[in-house]
Amino acid sequence: MPVIQQENGRRSVKGLPQSWGVRAYRELSAAQAGVIGPMPERYKTLAAMLDGLTDSEIPLDATDAQICMLAERWANDCASNAATIHDATTLRQRMEFICGVRGIEPPGEEDDQQVIRRCTDPAWWRRNLRKVFNRKFEHAAIRLGRVSGSAGAYVSNETVQKRISQNRRNRKALAAVTMENENGQRYQLDDLADKGMGNKKLRKGELMLRFAGCDAIAKERADVGLFVTLTCPSKFHAILSKSDTINPNYQGATPRDAQDHLTDVWARTRAQNDRDGIQPYGLRVVEPHHDGCAHWHMVMFMAPEHVEQFTKNLKRHALAVDGDEPGAHAHRVATEAIDPAKGSATGYLAKYLSKNFDDEHVGEHVDEDGTISKPKRVGREVVTPAQRVEAWAAVWGIRQFQFVGTPPVTPWRETRRIEADKIADAPDHVKAAWLACQRETTTDEHGEVVVTKPADYAVYIRAQGGVLQGRDYRIHVAERLKAVEGRYGLVDRHVPTGIYCASAPHVQYASTRYEWRRVGLAVGVGLRGPWSPVNNCTADDAPFWEAAAAYSAEVPPFDDSEWFGSFDFDCFDKFGDYNPDLFTQRE
Repeated sequence: MPVIQQENGRRSVKGLPQSWGVRAYRELSAAQAGVIGPMPERYKTLAAMLDGLTDSEIPLDATDAQICMLAERWANDCASNAATIHDATTLRQRMEFICGVRGIEPPGEEDDQQVIRRCTDPAWWRRNLRKVFNRKFEHAAIRLGRVSGSAGAYVSNETVQKRISQNRRNRKALAAVTMENENGQRYQLDDLADKGMGNKKLRKGELMLRFAGCDAIAKERADVGLFVTLTCPSKFHAILSKSDTINPNYQGATPRDAQDHLTDVWARTRAQNDRDGIQPYGLRVVEPHHDGCAHWHMVMFMAPEHVEQFTKNLKRHALAVDGDEPGAHAHRVATEAIDPAKGSATGYLAKYLSKNFDDEHVGEHVDEDGTISKPKRVGREVVTPAQRVEAWAAVWGIRQFQFVGTPPVTPWRETRRIEADKIADAPDHVKAAWLACQRETTTDEHGEVVVTKPADYAVYIRAQGGVLQGRDYRIHVAERLKAVEGRYGLVDRHVPTGIYCASAPHVQYASTRYEWRRVGLAVGVGLRGPWSPVNNCTADDAPFWEAAAAYSAEVPPFDDSEWFGSFDFDCFDKFGDYNPDLFTQRE
């Protein structure tokens, strides 16, 4: 049975965050109000759920410091086994068992030594414990009704606060690191990150560019576009949208369970489409309902005569689970033909991409069930719906965007790195792909950057042989095996070096890449002779090896404030804001 505790005059359920525990206690009290004798079924069900949420080695109200200490303990457990078990294969099996009983996915490395080094590293345990804890925390929030249109859409307020704080810490950490390449160019790491797909603006722009290319190819092929919304059965939804109350059909599924269900539905539909000779291509976007349950939006292009059969196949497999429940036939699969008179397929999808990136030109977030999500004050700041969606995808590890039936994007990105002189003798389709990837700009008299020649993904698709080519695309990424020094030793990794044409794989077109190193990371360490009356030799009389040794720098007094203010610890003041000064040492 749940343990009731009292703090500052407020009773709550032990093991839950206080605001959650107070509400859970109130619901328990309401369930047993006026009851004499055996407890009613409602009380037993709620008590059993609370016991399941609080019965864990990591309580839901655990701090990040407690998770770090637990990581140290479990890493030491693995290290203790390493001291007594000397066979690498046997030791690996033992450590995989330790991970399994603690609910952690063991390392998937093939090398036994790599697995052992990870399992004896507290940092590896911290990363995995945080992931497991965050998902357990968020699942508990869903089951307790803390994720809904009224309480906080998509994710709980605590999780979105934690994610925003994490992003800020990551940004500060990147800004504090300077990188230098072999040409002597120096950049702060956050500036380098902004030049890649970690930059949301660039990522959104690339997605729009790629989909616009698909739209152009569909028009050339005289294919039609179909906008599809695919949702889960009722048992995956924790909260009823209209009443904002607990769904009696809910069976404890997580958003990842919902995503796995939709993936299975799509896999079965795709297999049936192959048997029927239907080959759709396009883009799918994963979004959360107000209660965190995943649903899909897809824009699929196909031949006009295939639309009807495609819809039948999708509905058949989507309704295979609980297809007779109320509303299933009306809401499980929704399709809408894209009308060119109302706008292009790119315009249909633009809103859904913006909802997942920056809320630009979106207006209100309106879910498929009619729930409106607006910016909401959480603590001392206003959290936008896009920030909640980003936190939702991060905590559950859900891939939000995926293209279907189009050429891979990695050769596109690698081709952009190639200099013009490297492809002078390349086949025409390689040259066409290179030209499609290049964007040319100029600066006007006001200092504004003007694009004189935009990149064209449709041309790239044609150069690759078109859509729906499977493994038969013309251009591939060239790679070489390189030994990379990592945290856990040398690892052989496939590093991209350029592209090659499938018809002549022995001819490679090298891309421009740089070797980056962190400035100021390496610190010279040398031996220092003892200073005592016994050995007080001068530099001239000292042995050559001692005279050549570098003297170590004076070590300042230890200050743990930087460590506690790093990624390893969250430090919040009474207003919920990050404040590293709380850990400043005082006399």
